[in-house]
Amino acid sequence: MPYGFTLFIMCLSYSILGFSQDTYEYFGALKLNDSALISYKIIVTENNGLVNGYSLTDLGGAHETKSYLTGYFDDEKDELEFVEKGIVYTKSSVTKYDFCFVHFKGKLKRLDERQEIHGNFKGLYDDGNQCIDGEMRLASMFKFNKKTERLDRRIDRNPLVKKEDKARINLKQALDSLQMKFVNKDERITIFSTSDVIQVSVIDAGQEDGDRISLWANGEIVLDNYEVTNSAREVTIPLHREQTVVKIQAENNGRIGGNTVQLKINDTSGLLETNTNFKSGESAEFVFVKRNGS
Repeated sequence: MPYGFTLFIMCLSYSILGFSQDTYEYFGALKLNDSALISYKIIVTENNGLVNGYSLTDLGGAHETKSYLTGYFDDEKDELEFVEKGIVYTKSSVTKYDFCFVHFKGKLKRLDERQEIHGNFKGLYDDGNQCIDGEMRLASMFKFNKKTERLDRRIDRNPLVKKEDKARINLKQALDSLQMKFVNKDERITIFSTSDVIQVSVIDAGQEDGDRISLWANGEIVLDNYEVTNSAREVTIPLHREQTVVKIQAENNGRIGGNTVQLKINDTSGLLETNTNFKSGESAEFVFVKRNGS
């Protein structure tokens, strides 16, 4: 997607907000002090003022990172505060000790779709040293989707827009593409885990078309030239080492498009879902790093 179009999608969030009843899901951008914009999403639950969940930074980008998030909402003081506490996974090549964690505190009158999360944040390393500050502006996915649907309808009805351009310019589709979790060829995703084992499930991401994959754990074959179907195949992989490298490789091109596989990786901290769309011979790696439990 062109950079300018991605920037437009992020900037739409500056005017809208909303909540679901149980889970609060916001999408928007972090504006750094150097004027750079980074896509940002949080998914949280609130219980008696306590807020817990996850954040996603640089969605679909080379440095996509998912972090734990915790905080509180004070409806008497009209304040929302949360901090990122650690890495779930990252596509970035740097270590977890290099990460700059968001610390946010701002005014929020109430939890409903008429409000927005808007304010300044501080970025701190694990040791408390300051890294980079900036501005946060987020909107609910519900209202965000409604806004893009209305804009798509306006474009579709505009007689000045060519038919082929109407088919190409689809804001809702562009937004959906940012929400889908893909692992690209040659990517190396680092996942921090306290588990002794992980469960890996593979399933065809679309229509069964003969996709075959191989799976290795630390160089040892786990699935050899396995044909993926719409029935999930589950394998258990031990995490006995400080680092365990799981590699997935496409062994062919399916009869429909490329080699499309959905992976579900489950450990004690939760579930990671991702999709591949590889050509024959292309691969990616998941590096599981053991960390102490908390």
